[in-house]
Amino acid sequence: MQKPSFLKDSPNKISSIFIWVQCLAFVVLYAFWMLPEIVGFRNTALVLGVLLGLYPIYQYRYAFFQKRALPFCLILGLFAWVLIHFFFLAGDSAAELIQLNRIWKYTALGSLFALGLGISLANAKTKQKQYWALIYLGLSLPVLIYLLKYLLTTRGAYFGIEVPAYLRIYSSTQPYYVPKTDYVSFCLPTLAISLGQIQAVLVSRSTLKWRQYGAIAIYLAIIAATLFLFFIQNIKNGMAYAALFIGVFVIMLVFQARNTHFWRKIIVALAVLGVSAAALYPHIQENDSWKTLVADTRIAFQLDKYQHWKYAGAQGYPNNEYGKMVSITNYERAAWFKVGLQLASQNPWGFGLVEDSFKKMAKARWPEVSPNLSHSHSGWLDAVLALGFPGFLCILFSLIIAIKQSSGIWGPWRGLVSWSLIANLLLWCTTEVSSTITFAVLIFWISWGAGLTLIKLTAQQE
Repeated sequence: MQKPSFLKDSPNKISSIFIWVQCLAFVVLYAFWMLPEIVGFRNTALVLGVLLGLYPIYQYRYAFFQKRALPFCLILGLFAWVLIHFFFLAGDSAAELIQLNRIWKYTALGSLFALGLGISLANAKTKQKQYWALIYLGLSLPVLIYLLKYLLTTRGAYFGIEVPAYLRIYSSTQPYYVPKTDYVSFCLPTLAISLGQIQAVLVSRSTLKWRQYGAIAIYLAIIAATLFLFFIQNIKNGMAYAALFIGVFVIMLVFQARNTHFWRKIIVALAVLGVSAAALYPHIQENDSWKTLVADTRIAFQLDKYQHWKYAGAQGYPNNEYGKMVSITNYERAAWFKVGLQLASQNPWGFGLVEDSFKKMAKARWPEVSPNLSHSHSGWLDAVLALGFPGFLCILFSLIIAIKQSSGIWGPWRGLVSWSLIANLLLWCTTEVSSTITFAVLIFWISWGAGLTLIKLTAQQE
């Protein structure tokens, strides 16, 4: 029986030069995406990536008529739902129109870029290792740029260097300030992918050579650099999820293929644990809020009795069961999360704004709340409040299906899809990431996974 046309090779081969340019566009985009005041580089790379991505999308157009195209079909369903919501269910038509022209246009372009890049990489016949090296460089640049900025900010004056503003690190909102949530969105997936690549190398039955050891050393260095970033920036979400991933990694490493490279795996596991402990221990010591998390949450969930959550600190904060003032972070996040759940249950179709739906809905129900309330501090909950359950489920199912389909692809792309999407699935649980850039990045990752998993390939092409 003849195979369907979408399972055959593309009639027009995508040249390696074409794919190299796609990869370079990704490197530039991912490096500059979260950096403020550098719109030119970002937009140029984005537009170039879209224009290049249209060609492989067209070449593999028939592949979209199979069930493996479901992740991207759900993303298309998300965009369709956004338009339906705007025309028939908008909570604030003027604000929603602004976001259509800004967030959603930006997100759609990123989605096309990612889809085309994924299709090209998944179906390339040669140079897979070289493409991966360039892609991984792009994934690592956000943390490497941070290290450069940290070095210049802390040591520049000592060496007599006049450091320009855009190469400094700022702790508050200024023209070149980068929010902590952006660091989590861009760096946690790279940390997870690095762990996945180490695990893939060590559980393989092939003999390890100096090249593999060098790759492991690079992955470990990026993991250490990311943990250093999370520690210096005091990003509790980043530290918590990094610890979770490292724990899963160690368990997988010990129990998968136990008779293969056993001592090498133990040494690498100990190295990863050592690097993690060096960052996690002082982080926990400097953050007493971890010790009172449960007690503070109990107080926060009593919304009617303790209404301090409405005023963003203007009326102080209550004491917990230990007689001490609650941790502001613990209390507000827990209270706002419960408030967000109530609002979501009462508004299943969503308000329509990726940014500030929580603020608008809370203000409508409690007019006295502070105007500083903007997010529930749970990305997924903010997505429900913004897009309703139909939009949220389109995103969630597309992400989960892409993870499931990643088992049918080969090489480094399998780990890239599964570990990065799991990282996004987790970080969106408790991080304030429902904003222009971070939302666009989420859809970018899912679309990239949809492109990489569009055609099932079970044997690595050399």
